Amino acid sequence: MGQKGIKISVHWTRTLISDIVYYANKVPLCTIEKNINIEAVQIAKSNSLKRIGWTSIFTKAMGLASIEFDELRQSWMPFPYAHLYQHPIPIASVAINRIIDNQEAVVFGMVQKPEDKPLLEINEALHYFKSSPIDSVSLLKRMRRTSKFPWPIRAIIWNYGLYLSGYCKAKNFGTFSVSSVSQLDANTIHLLTPLTSALNYGPISANGDCTIRLTFDHRVMDGLTVAKVLSFIEESVNVSLREEIENQNESQVA
Repeated sequence: MGQKGIKISVHWTRTLISDIVYYANKVPLCTIEKNINIEAVQIAKSNSLKRIGWTSIFTKAMGLASIEFDELRQSWMPFPYAHLYQHPIPIASVAINRIIDNQEAVVFGMVQKPEDKPLLEINEALHYFKSSPIDSVSLLKRMRRTSKFPWPIRAIIWNYGLYLSGYCKAKNFGTFSVSSVSQLDANTIHLLTPLTSALNYGPISANGDCTIRLTFDHRVMDGLTVAKVLSFIEESVNVSLREEIENQNESQVA
């Protein structure tokens, strides 16, 4: 007889991801990708005295797109009858990789109205979620507390948050998400999300080539709209956000 394996208790962060995947599989998701070039932004970043992460840049670009395209602030609500709920402001839910209890884990940080925030402020907010003790961040404490409940209680919380109130869904889960594993020269191909949309960007080459992908709820929007969103994001990164970084560089020199 072979040796027996061992049982390993599930950490609350794995329970969190398990619940997200469970509800994401109930959404008819599609993904559209676009190859873009952001070499000018790459140069501006390299000249900056303060480090600005690509996740901060794409989070703000997605916030700007959410103002231009109402669909990115909408969500499909099945109760009490099928309808769309539109939130007044964009709220980003950003995947954060960090160490929790001596192991790598993924949690989520929320950024309200990223389109109105300076890139440095978004950067600082994401750093706060990544480096602060769990007990000092109310959002992460809530994720931990909820994920430690038994499944029947978690199911009630998730069902209420996702299906009964569009306002609660946006407030607690965000209107869109942003994630990437590009720092390890990798791509996420089949992204899952219970939200209406999720932006993912791949590795950025030395000459600024990059692939961006938007996974979306097909009940809320169609592919043509998503293609326009991706083009808008490309333009926003290359124009307004590049200018913001360059203006910041000039102020640092002055």
